Amino acid sequence: MDQQEQDLKKIYACPFSGCTSVFNRPYRLEQHQLVHINFKPFACPEPNCSKTYTNKSHLDRHIKSAHKEIETDFIYSCPKCMKKYANRQNLKRHIKVSHIENNKPFSCDMCRVNFKKKHQLRAHMHVHNGIKSFRCPYCDKEFVTLYEKKKHMRNHKTYLCEHCDIKFNRWTELTTHKRKEHQSEYICHECGKLYRKRSHIIRHLKKHFPSRRKTFSCPYESCNRKYSRNSNLQQHIRIKHLGLTFDCSTCGAKLSTKSTLKEHMKRHTRPKIIKNVKKTLKSGRKKRKDENTMKKSSALKLAGISEKDVIETSIVPIVEKPFVCC
Repeated sequence: MDQQEQDLKKIYACPFSGCTSVFNRPYRLEQHQLVHINFKPFACPEPNCSKTYTNKSHLDRHIKSAHKEIETDFIYSCPKCMKKYANRQNLKRHIKVSHIENNKPFSCDMCRVNFKKKHQLRAHMHVHNGIKSFRCPYCDKEFVTLYEKKKHMRNHKTYLCEHCDIKFNRWTELTTHKRKEHQSEYICHECGKLYRKRSHIIRHLKKHFPSRRKTFSCPYESCNRKYSRNSNLQQHIRIKHLGLTFDCSTCGAKLSTKSTLKEHMKRHTRPKIIKNVKKTLKSGRKKRKDENTMKKSSALKLAGISEKDVIETSIVPIVEKPFVCC
């Protein structure tokens, strides 16, 4: 049976304005009408999944593809491009859209324009009838395209704060609320300071109650050392009483911790910096050849004036004045 004979048998048309869907069975038309009233009676039984469908077969397909592992011994693969799919229905849709010669099966009855997907045809019908086919189930706002509807649906999604049960429309608003209201939960009742972590306020309370502060005393006789941390006490015993140190294999230096030994070893491995030492006459500097001689000026050389002319012009003759008695 060819495609034209199949289309002739589709005599059950959708009565909703702007919808061009036609079916060959009355129950399929009834099932299709559930889409227009947004009634989806088949809900996914899996926890934390809010998917609902108008058809039970669609629900079964969702459970198999989303919540059950695909059987490795039976995979639906396309014979032309070898793409793999979770079920037979998805494979049929792929072949119909990608590998049929006329891969745009949805045609407009008004202008004979073909589309690859059904929602594209529904959006196109707005040009002819002016009806917006996509409606928001929460506020009944209508949209021309499915993309506009999905983008609008994000505004209805809410984010609940698990501490105070306040709802927010955006994830960024929830994170800002948590950072301002719920991160500073530890309050010091002595001075009123706020701390975000429990370890911080415990360290702070030791300042108000120094007598309650636990100390670790050295167990050896004639040693009265005390420490605020057990790790410091163990380090003291290991070095002072047991003589266990971290020794440098190059110079024999004894260090208290392994980290200080690593820092110390870097001094032996890093290259030596050679300093420029100024030479003197004692260290081998040569004497100047023009020592105790008049230096020639480069400015005079460029002007073409000799040093003798400069000396002669600089000498002023002394003229003796006659003695006049007052």
